[in-house]
Amino acid sequence: MAISRVEDLELTFFLDRLTGIIDFNKDLPMKVFTSGGLSFWFFERPLLCYVDVCVGLILKSVSSFKSDVFIKFSGGEALEKTCFSVDGSDLERDVFWLNKRFESFFDGAVGYPIILCDSACDWIVFESAYEEFGVIAVRDSALNEEFNEYLDLNFISKDTLAELAAGSSVEGKTAKALMSSYCS
Repeated sequence: MAISRVEDLELTFFLDRLTGIIDFNKDLPMKVFTSGGLSFWFFERPLLCYVDVCVGLILKSVSSFKSDVFIKFSGGEALEKTCFSVDGSDLERDVFWLNKRFESFFDGAVGYPIILCDSACDWIVFESAYEEFGVIAVRDSALNEEFNEYLDLNFISKDTLAELAAGSSVEGKTAKALMSSYCS
């Protein structure tokens, strides 16, 4: 496998980067991202259960941003065994391994929110236990055709979210709440 734990000093540096971009005192549907200059896509959670989509996202990230992808469970807490790095060399096996352990939340050792991102935090996935949808934020300065195309084809755009928000279903109500935070 090409998945490794991120711990100690590396985890501390990683969380420092994340806390400059995410307000871990907030949760969805509120706007959890503190940075400006971001574009957003949405997805039905849990992302790790959609193995093919997760593999595709990580693969596009590794090829577009030339860095490992980090998966952090339990939000901004610096807990041991809650953060992993994937280099993309054995991706299907790594995502399947994560998926199987995620089913039991690593036997109860990890929780939400779940964060996925590249090492520079040019894109960040935020998934909450409290909402049906998760959010993908991408720095406008980091958008590139290959990655953007993958997001457009596999995730929910702001326009599609607006269509969902027009309905009166539970998804529609969630979409309305996300629209007020991410599309204004």
